[in-house]
Amino acid sequence: MSPLLEKVLAEVTQLDRQEQLQLVSYLITQWQQQPNLFVEPKISRKNLFGCMQGKIKIAEDFDAPLDDFAEYM
Repeated sequence: MSPLLEKVLAEVTQLDRQEQLQLVSYLITQWQQQPNLFVEPKISRKNLFGCMQGKIKIAEDFDAPLDDFAEYM
């Protein structure tokens, strides 16, 4: 459990029963009004494999040895 959650739970347990019920009621209301944040977004066509085809260029000498390492070779 995260330290923040432990701190919140410790503070909630110090509230009296009526305040705890009000807090739970408030949280339920807020949760019902919020759109579900845990729904995975739909994948659009532009996010599929191959969407960057033709947009990235690799130099012809990409595999050629670098001049910086000539003394080590």
